[in-house]
Parts: sequence; C-alpha cells; structure tokens
Amino acid sequence: MMIIRPLFFRHIAKSIPQLQQNNHAILSLTAAIGASAAFHYYCNEPNYIDSNWSKNGYSRSLALCEKELPNRSPSVAVAGTTSIKTTLPKPLSRTTLLLYNLKLLSYSSLHTPRLINSKDPLFSYPEIVGGVRFRQADEALLQNILSSKRLMMARQSQDQQQMQPILQEVNELVYGKGVTPQIREDFLAQYGCVGHTPEIIKYLVDELAKDRGIVEVGAGNGQWARSINDFHNVHRKQNNPTGKAFDLVLAFDNMQELPLSPKIYHQRTVPAKQYFYDKVKLASHVDAVKGFASRGRVLMLVYPSPGSMALETVKAYVESSEQNDTVVYVGEGIGGANADEDFFNYFLGKTGDNRKEAEWVLLKVMEVKRSPGGKGYEKMFVFRHKRL
Repeated sequence: MMIIRPLFFRHIAKSIPQLQQNNHAILSLTAAIGASAAFHYYCNEPNYIDSNWSKNGYSRSLALCEKELPNRSPSVAVAGTTSIKTTLPKPLSRTTLLLYNLKLLSYSSLHTPRLINSKDPLFSYPEIVGGVRFRQADEALLQNILSSKRLMMARQSQDQQQMQPILQEVNELVYGKGVTPQIREDFLAQYGCVGHTPEIIKYLVDELAKDRGIVEVGAGNGQWARSINDFHNVHRKQNNPTGKAFDLVLAFDNMQELPLSPKIYHQRTVPAKQYFYDKVKLASHVDAVKGFASRGRVLMLVYPSPGSMALETVKAYVESSEQNDTVVYVGEGIGGANADEDFFNYFLGKTGDNRKEAEWVLLKVMEVKRSPGGKGYEKMFVFRHKRL
C-alpha cells in the first residue's frame, strides 16, 4: 500500500494556482486530485495545516476545479418557446456539498446551471436559515409584549405616553429597527412585498423571456408586471420603432389578498399611476396558466402566499403544454413566508410522484431588493423543466 505523506497533500493543493496556464483537462483533473487530497489532509492531519490555508487555499482550489469543469457551461436553452434537448448540467458533486456543509464554499459559489436533486441546499441558504431563527425569536418577544401587564395597564388608562414606547417595540419587531409603518407601506406601493432590481428586469426582458413572454400569477397590484412591461416597451421603441406593441407580461390575480386595497389606492392616486399595472386580470391561479394566451410563456410567481397555491400553479402550468417549461420563483426558501414544504420538495425531486415532476434544472439565482428593516430573506430562482 502506498502511503502519501501530509506534506505531499499540502504540496498538491497549494500548487493548483500554478496550473492556471495549462489546458482545461489537466487543470480540472489536477485540481480535483488536489482538492480531494487537501480535504483528506485537512480532516486527518489538522495539526499540520493552519486555518487560513484551509479556508482560502482549499476552497480556492476547488472553486478553480469547478470553474474549469465542462459541465459548468450552460447546456439548457434559455430563449425560445420550445425546449432544446442538449446535454444536461450535472448536480452538485458530493465533494462540493461536503465543502459547502463545512462552510468552505459559499452559497453564491455553487455553480449554475445545475440539475437539482434532493441534497441540493438551494432553498436552505444561510440567510433563510438564520432568518427563520431570528423570526421565531421575534415572535416570542412579540407574544410577551402582547400579553404583558404594562400593555394591559396602558390600554386601560388609554395613556398615550405609556403606549408610545410599546408601539415602538412592536414596530421594530415587525418591520425592523428604524422602519415605520409608513416606510413599509411606501415600499409596498412601489414594489409589492419584495422588490425587483434593474439587473433582474434586464435579465427577464433581454434574456429569459425575450422571445416568449411571461405569465405572472398572483400579481397583486402589478408592480413587477408594470416595471417589466415598461422596460420592454422602451427598448422595443428604441430597437424597432415601427414594430407592433405588445405586453411582455400577462398578469393575473384572484384579487382576494391584494397587499394594498384598491379602495384606498385607487386609479387616481400617485402610487397607482406610477407603479401599479392596470391590466391585471381576474382569474384563479390554475385558470391563468391553462389559458391559450399563457402557453409557452415563462411562469412567474412573486411572493406567493403560504399554502398550496404555488405548487398547484406550477403543476397546472407544466401539465398544460410541453412548451411550458420555465418557472421564476421570487420568495423565501424553506421555513419562510411563501409557498409550503411540498412546493420546495417538488423542485428538489422529493415528491416521488413521477419522473416528470422530479427533474428540474436551476438556471440562475439572483438577489432581490428586500424590504427595509432586514426582515425579509427572499431571492429570485429560475428553473427549467427537464424534458426527456
């Protein structure tokens, strides 16, 4: 049996950066060997290696290996109304998952596109994991305040001076420090429950949905649809001024849980004129995606309500047409405020219903504009269905 000394492990791993000028095949193989050797060395010989090297040299070596591997190149079509059968991206390797769990790789360094499997930490990113704990602690504090004697006494005496500090504490727990109800409402008026960014709008219009359009279900007051359509129309006029205008986004909502009441924010108000979309159509989530006009479009779900609606929408969308293969989900991950566990398990392939439901490719993860106060933990996820 050949015995490899710890110094040899360290030499292999630390030599990875010197191989950057070599061809991809040699670089990938050597980087993989070095990373594997370094991990063995790190786990079994901790006294021979300092923490700085383990945090930087090893993760850098593996990141270099992942970067150069052929399966990093996009192999799932983004544009068009029909899926193009090409070589599928690979899921995260066991080595990558191990490094991620050891916090030697960051969430943002996990490669995309990739095939999703049940072990993918896609919906368990650090912000949501920590955020759920903070939220639970805040809820416990809120319950203590609501059941406290000082609140009871302040209510009985109707003393505003006693109520003011209590209300301040409640506001900080609900909205975040320094965030008033008015600041929160102003954000809702401009964006809805979660905000888009210029990068997100440009990606959706210029890349993902350029040739196929979007159907948004649960559009609320239509802020996302308005921004996307406005951006699209401006660029259309610049590039093709004589072309026929059309709405890139078809927006639907059942109008039962609108973030802002249309009785208050009616069409004559400034927020409605500046931010709302006046073409949001009344329809159930299932009917919205089954319509002929929605066929072939990208499905977009922005901050869907807790419960089964999100999963029911995705399933109805996929089953309605072979052309329906792309989903944009904007919301929190597992344990958060959106959808339910079955929704996340569906994309992770944990449902076991059939092969069609269990295989999805993650195309992209993007950061959103979160509401003021740091109480939201949303991201934008883009999925492409694996068509066999």
